[in-house]
Order: sequence, then structure tokens, then C-alpha cells
Amino acid sequence: MTPMRDADIRGPALRDAHSKAGSYLAWRFLADLIGLEEVTIRHVQGNNTIGHRLRGEEKTLIVALMRGGESMAFGINEVFPKAQFLHAKEPNDIKRHHLEDNVTVILVDSVINNGNTVVKFVESIRAIHAMIRIFVVAGVVQDKAVSGCGPLKALARTAEITVVALRLSKNKYTGSGGTDTGNRLFNTAYLP
Repeated sequence: MTPMRDADIRGPALRDAHSKAGSYLAWRFLADLIGLEEVTIRHVQGNNTIGHRLRGEEKTLIVALMRGGESMAFGINEVFPKAQFLHAKEPNDIKRHHLEDNVTVILVDSVINNGNTVVKFVESIRAIHAMIRIFVVAGVVQDKAVSGCGPLKALARTAEITVVALRLSKNKYTGSGGTDTGNRLFNTAYLP
């Protein structure tokens, strides 16, 4: 998490840090929460043996909420390479055909401030596929989004979502310009 919070790290180095954070969260938490399944694999000595992968990995959709969630989502996709990958800026970027044969959706964003964007995505997904499992992954989640009567806490009561994050923040701060995560990820703070 340290490189993600360091204001002097930006561009490719920051994207790499976000990707590594996504991989870490996938290994450390998502694999346990979603579960694993046995698969037959070809052993290096020529015979078949048993391996493991994410349960329903080929029926999993990783959605990078643009643009801040892309690097973390790539890290998750490295851990779960059979999962499908989708970029989404708006909830309506996720179509019925993206969801219909899947069992799990992983929504990925770098920072969740008030939670309203995630709520809109989850509501849109639920309108298309009421039973699909939804996991939300973020680097930072603002504490008010998930506590008390926060939007994600309220949504979790009815929509059955799971939120996984590196850090819960009590600091109410929304980046802008040079401090915005998306701008730091892509070195675009000073573009006209």
C-alpha cells in the first residue's frame, strides 16, 4: 500500500503498485471468499494430476471501473487468468451478454469515496442478473461508505455484495488535479 500513497510515485511505477495490490487482494482474500475448485492438469512428468483454480473462474467477469480501477483489475486478472475482463465507465457499459453465463462479477476501483458509483453499478448488474455473486475490490474505501447507514452497507443488506479493500479510511478526501488517483496513474494531471 505504501507506493500507492506516495505522492512521488506516479505513472508506470504507480500502475505496477496498483496491479500488485490487485494480485495480493486476489490471492489473500478473493480466493478464500469465492472458493477454489480442483482441476485436472497435465503434470510436467507427462501424467495428469490435480491442480486448483478459482471456483467458476471461466465464469467470472472482472470489471475495471475506469479509469482508476484498471491497474488493480489487471493484477486480479493475472491471478485468475481464465476470468473475463471488461472496462466500464458507466453502469450501462455492462450488458446482459456480459453477465448471462457468468456466476461471479468482481468490480474493481482504486478508491471508493461515498460508494454511490458502486451502488449504481451493483443495481444495474442486479437488474440484469439477480443471482450473480458480486465482489467489490478497492485499494481504499472511505469508512462512511461502508459503516452505519452508508450506501454500501445499506446495499449489502439487500444485494448480497462483499467488499474487499487494502485500507479503510476515515480521512474524507477526494483527490483533484495532481492528487487524483487516475491522474497519478497515467501522469495526466497537467494535460489541458
